[in-house]
Amino acid sequence: MHVKKERPPHPGVTLKGRFLDPLGISPAELASHIGVSIRRVHSLLRGRSGITTEMAIRLGLFFRVPPAWWLDLQAQYETLGAPLVDELREQVRPWEGLEHVLVGPKGVRILQPSPRRRTGPLIIQVPEELEERLRAQAALGKPHPPRKVRMVTYENGSVALVGSDE
Repeated sequence: MHVKKERPPHPGVTLKGRFLDPLGISPAELASHIGVSIRRVHSLLRGRSGITTEMAIRLGLFFRVPPAWWLDLQAQYETLGAPLVDELREQVRPWEGLEHVLVGPKGVRILQPSPRRRTGPLIIQVPEELEERLRAQAALGKPHPPRKVRMVTYENGSVALVGSDE
């Protein structure tokens, strides 16, 4: 069962509400500082145009935020909650082998050996003294609360998944 996600705000709304207004920067000042026309900034703020790669770089340099962050806002706006996603979901079937791979920005990593290579689970033997030490160490620790996974984009544009207690 698929739960329809609410479409996030247009990146121009985010730019205005979370950057320009709190910092007291006018659209004209932004346009002047990033080297574009006031008309182009107004078009973005009103949701009539999106964030291009060039605009993402300009905003990234101005606010010292990775350009990929701005492009991600645009991608989320265009994909999450968009009617096209539901339409395409009816046509596209996910690849059946996805449960055996980790998919990330740099490609895929095989999580389990191919069934042709091994029949059954991978079992390793741990020396008894190590097993006892591991059990003792685990008993000393406090249980950890469940962690929520979130995506972090670093200044160099690389992305990582990290655990968060929030």
